[in-house]
Amino acid sequence: MISTTWRGINPQQHRLSSGRLRLGIRATSKHLPPTRCYRFFDSVVIDEDNGRRWRIRIARPYVQPPRRGFPSLWMLDGNRALTHFDTVLLCRLSQLPAPPVLVFIDADHDLLIDLPTRARDYTFQPADHPFLKAPDAPDGLVGGGAQALLNALLLKAMPAITHHVRLDRSRQALWGHSLAGLFVLHALYAGDGLFTDFATASPSLWWGQGALLGTPEEHFIACGSHYPARIWIFLGGAERAGQIDPRSRERPDHTDLLTAIQGAPADAALRLARRLATLPGLAVRYREFPALHHAAVFHASLRAVLQHIVGLPSRGARNRRL
Repeated sequence: MISTTWRGINPQQHRLSSGRLRLGIRATSKHLPPTRCYRFFDSVVIDEDNGRRWRIRIARPYVQPPRRGFPSLWMLDGNRALTHFDTVLLCRLSQLPAPPVLVFIDADHDLLIDLPTRARDYTFQPADHPFLKAPDAPDGLVGGGAQALLNALLLKAMPAITHHVRLDRSRQALWGHSLAGLFVLHALYAGDGLFTDFATASPSLWWGQGALLGTPEEHFIACGSHYPARIWIFLGGAERAGQIDPRSRERPDHTDLLTAIQGAPADAALRLARRLATLPGLAVRYREFPALHHAAVFHASLRAVLQHIVGLPSRGARNRRL
């Protein structure tokens, strides 16, 4: 059973704690951003079968909904994604002909990044990657909780949001980067019809020695998409060339990480885009950001999604032919 609670929040009240960015979540109406562009709500989704908790933040434009309802953009790693939306950007979005409802999804904590939780929630099957374990976790495989999160979004978060806001079911996008990008592909392959647009940025296709490139992809290609869908696949030019982000060398688990990412070729995302492009009913777009390493694709791909899927005016970026 899954339950939810709701409250108002302030999306821009940030504080630093223990060297990590945290988000203030108990703000009252007097602390809302100095703009009439968006109103924020906060929900805690609880999967009572295993005690997992997710926090869903919703931002609704302060305008009347379009005739078919608002389009929506659902973003994983919601705590971190939220820091990329300031008042100026929110007001630009609110002025679009069909401004989006913004949905920020994360575990129920205030951390900007929590690798063990991401490994648990965004991966479709357990894998032998001990460097992603929580310090107090028992021995064994890591991950495999993607379907539990997808069920929570489908069965509870979506009905709860549509109770408050009218959404356009034909324009519901899901975005995620790295491990969250892997979750986006799992959601596409699940074929439940919750989302119409998928944006996977630098997906961690190395997970489980490239397991998603095996049976899950083969089954999806054999059966085809059950409904028309669109997918964007983003990758940094440096990571496609196999270059490692210099900042990752400072991580204590650097050696284990390098070993893990050998589970898939550096250009696996580009190859995947080419294979998926052969499927009827699935529109595939691939975009590469020249010279960008893995971490930088987070911001670049989120901005690209706002342009190409949401409709924020772009600056002439070109897409790569498949």
